Amino acid sequence: MATVPETAPTRKPQAVTHYAYLGDLYGTAELLGGSGYLFRAEGQRTATLVSYKDPELLLLGLVDLSEMQHEVDLLVGGAPRICTMRQMEGQ
Repeated sequence: MATVPETAPTRKPQAVTHYAYLGDLYGTAELLGGSGYLFRAEGQRTATLVSYKDPELLLLGLVDLSEMQHEVDLLVGGAPRICTMRQMEGQ
């Protein structure tokens, strides 16, 4: 029986990133290894370390899933097509 050599994964695991609000600021929050989130306001390069218990931090959808759903929506015809499909489903 032949043995298959073990190979290391070639892709680096992606960080878990959410769209988020920190108070009135909108941006993204990247989960750090159990210590909290790194919040970046939209259009800013600097980031703020925020505790995961901070009541000002509001996590929204995952960035990768949201972008994937947006692409799927565009492929099926965008917002006008989605709206007319949903109207027909209700009848």
